[in-house]
Amino acid sequence: MSVSSFAWSNDLSATIQANNDKYIELFNGGKAEQLSQMFTEDALYLNDGFPIMQGRKEIAKQLKLEMSAGPATITLETVELKRDDRTATEVGLWEVTIKGEKSDEKILGNYLVVWQKQPDGQWLIYRDVINYSEKHQTL
Repeated sequence: MSVSSFAWSNDLSATIQANNDKYIELFNGGKAEQLSQMFTEDALYLNDGFPIMQGRKEIAKQLKLEMSAGPATITLETVELKRDDRTATEVGLWEVTIKGEKSDEKILGNYLVVWQKQPDGQWLIYRDVINYSEKHQTL
């Protein structure tokens, strides 16, 4: 790996980490509308057990539905990140904890996100595929 490609890789990793931090903040804050702005206008959102959502408006509706399960927190962990000139593919693990009155429920899964670099240099989510990796656990 050359020095310039290493720097390119580090810059992308830092950018995606910052984007994931913002995603976590907005999700944990229940801000579906703002979170949907992290997606491209023509984004696809594929969540296990739901129809494919296309575009920010539909994605915002789906995110609101997911957030309506109750107060929840999400964590994201990038496992792999690859890029070309205009896209980056991220594979990772997610964990959502839904706060219950008597107990919390932990849901684990994995994701594949295709990030697309916009003309202004911003990286937005172009494709988001979410799968559950284990049965839900009551804590």
